[in-house]
Amino acid sequence: MKAVLLGYGTVGKGVEKLVSTVDGLDLKAVFVLPEFENLPYFSNDGEGLVTDPEVDIVFECLSGTEPSNTLIRRALEAGKHVITSNKATVAPNLEDYVKLAAENGGSIQIEASVAGGIPFLDAVLKLQKLEDLNGFEGIFNGTSNYILDQMQKEGQDLDTALKAAQAMGYAEADPTNDVEGFDVWYKTVITNMLAYKTENGGLRQPLGISRITPEDIALAKKEGKVIRHISRSLQKDGKYASVIAPAFLDKDEYLANVPSNYNAQLIYADSFDKIGLFGQGAGQMATAQAMLANAIDTLENSERPILLEKAMQPDDSLIQETWLVRSGKDLSSLPAARVKEGSYWLIGPAGADVIDQVQALDPEAMIALWR
Repeated sequence: MKAVLLGYGTVGKGVEKLVSTVDGLDLKAVFVLPEFENLPYFSNDGEGLVTDPEVDIVFECLSGTEPSNTLIRRALEAGKHVITSNKATVAPNLEDYVKLAAENGGSIQIEASVAGGIPFLDAVLKLQKLEDLNGFEGIFNGTSNYILDQMQKEGQDLDTALKAAQAMGYAEADPTNDVEGFDVWYKTVITNMLAYKTENGGLRQPLGISRITPEDIALAKKEGKVIRHISRSLQKDGKYASVIAPAFLDKDEYLANVPSNYNAQLIYADSFDKIGLFGQGAGQMATAQAMLANAIDTLENSERPILLEKAMQPDDSLIQETWLVRSGKDLSSLPAARVKEGSYWLIGPAGADVIDQVQALDPEAMIALWR
């Protein structure tokens, strides 16, 4: 089969390296933006490449939502097998991509868009063939995990740990998507759709780690806990709920022991209780490996289909948690609120809608799960 590559950044170059190791797969051309030199192997004609009758597979590794969204749509309309790592494009458009693939004889494969080199989405698609999944939770962003790990182990403040992450290439120059949780938000939207076979019913905004301070780290250590940034999602009775937030976890928990920039996930179902995965959630070769694994599925005609048969709606009341809040405001009017110590409050168990109630009283509050 012949393939083309859209984007020649870190991940794109990794894909190029690995394509050469796969028998039966030939990389014909690479799409780059017009400001780059136009050579025979490199092209500025993205639409021409993805609609080329000789091309079977389109690897999409562009940053941002355009021209990636347009080119993915053109490729699917032309019956191509599209393999993408672009979570920001996949999350709002996956329903359309699935329909276009079904209508035109191609496929959309997105393993690399969530959890990098960990075969997390593959596990989700495999496991939900037998039974409904009860939910999942995990660490989906290596940058945030590295920062929290450094704060916990080295006593660094957030800014110092962030600069170290940037120096090691774990964090971008603008780290907003990582530290404010938007990267995890995209990944949770995608995983909800695949895990629950549903159209995109929406997802509340994330709570990031930018308000975690050494004071919070000290409380965690005092209480025998470790702070990690997690996404948690549940499905029950035709509805689902998700929350993305810092969490104070007991130090013996699986997710509390994920070091440095690694990711880890748990998948829940009745038959097996829970299954865990661990590994690199980003990086050139880990992400490229996930994309080539999808390509091999195409070569072998064994792609896992993405089915979005339901139209489920979120229900924040499904997630009942105890919430830790650091605030200088009086939060006693909130349900089941009690002072823990100093400026820390415990609230609940309560649904994720308690976040809105806290933020209405104190927009600057630090809000986390307390396990």
